[in-house]
Amino acid sequence: MTETIGRKEAARHIPATANDQWNYLLKGIWDQMIHLLISFEGQCDEETLDRAVRLALDAEPLTLMKFVEGNVPQFTGSAPDPGMPVYSVVRTPDPERTLALLLAKPVDPAKGPLARIRLIRSDHDLLCISLNHTITDAYGVKSFGSLIARLYRSLTNQTRYIPLENLHDRSFDRIFSHFSAEDRERACRQFQDREEVWSFPVSSLRKGARCYERITLDTAEFMRIRENAHNRGFTINDLLLSAFALALGESAPAPPGTCIPVLTSIDLRRYLPPDACPSLANLSVAFEVPIRLSSSGTTISAVNAAMARRKIGYAGIGAAENLCRTFDAGYLAVKRQLASMERETEAGLLGKNPFFSNLGVIPEGILGFGIPVRTAWMLPPVQYPPGFGLAASTCQGRLTLSAGFCREAIEAERVSSILSSMARHLPGFPSGK
Repeated sequence: MTETIGRKEAARHIPATANDQWNYLLKGIWDQMIHLLISFEGQCDEETLDRAVRLALDAEPLTLMKFVEGNVPQFTGSAPDPGMPVYSVVRTPDPERTLALLLAKPVDPAKGPLARIRLIRSDHDLLCISLNHTITDAYGVKSFGSLIARLYRSLTNQTRYIPLENLHDRSFDRIFSHFSAEDRERACRQFQDREEVWSFPVSSLRKGARCYERITLDTAEFMRIRENAHNRGFTINDLLLSAFALALGESAPAPPGTCIPVLTSIDLRRYLPPDACPSLANLSVAFEVPIRLSSSGTTISAVNAAMARRKIGYAGIGAAENLCRTFDAGYLAVKRQLASMERETEAGLLGKNPFFSNLGVIPEGILGFGIPVRTAWMLPPVQYPPGFGLAASTCQGRLTLSAGFCREAIEAERVSSILSSMARHLPGFPSGK
């Protein structure tokens, strides 16, 4: 089925793709929110930003909708909650505390709307753009941020910019069209089974207070790490995955030889031409990379080889194909299956592999408000226990590592230690090739 968005169609409903449905049903394992943060040196023009945000919301009608369950799930219009408006300005002397309180409250996709934008104003402005994973992955959050920036700039310069209607296919159909049925079957078979299960040890399985920790490597340090990786034939993703597994092994602790299977994501838009990519869509999928702990050099070589096998075997296509086949049984059947698994997890009978996502570069277009920007970073969804996840994002040559977690399950100091351990491992990988 082809699912597209247009303003006229949005007045009625938009069909939910298989991946939309999947991400909605995963609300039991994380809070579903993806955040883009932009910290300015000074302050935005409040009225202009208000207009830019309203125009962006109108251009992307999914942001103002809610998810409706049923045999054929769909998105329909929703009335904003007066207690949680889509956009507002929050004035505060303590922006970090205000941000922490904001991030602790996810939006409810069953009530809508599915976007929340806050301008946190102190002596400088911090713009927080948050979208629910039910309608989009990280690419869409960045795309929406870029749209707001472009509209703000056009309003400031008094130039006319009218966003195009998003008429692109939101499903996997166009991506699948680049692969034969045999290729998809082979990829699906090769990567559909979980090879190992390793849950990060937690203090409690209760979903308690949601919070974040993050660490940022400055431009000079990250440039050295990136150059070192390139010279030795590794990707940044190889380094990040390896450092994540080694940091987890130190925190657990896990003896050498332990296999830590890490779920990692891939954006399948790579198989589409740039002008055919839908902005708000769930076109990212996850697959497992088993990482056996050893010395840093051996670990990164093994990760590099495992990722190469998955790229050659189209693991992302296999994951997407397997996901679509899961929904052949129907939405309600998948919902029942996941609910059963969630009960087993809460009872401590099922483990959950760690998750790592490289959210990529925050492009300059997102920062183009015409106001000096201090920095920008992204935050992944808060993982519920026994899950633990971490994300990386890059802005102006600075690498930010961030983790969302429940404080009752994992102490903030322990999460901070894992991030610091990752930062320590990144520059030190020797060549194992």
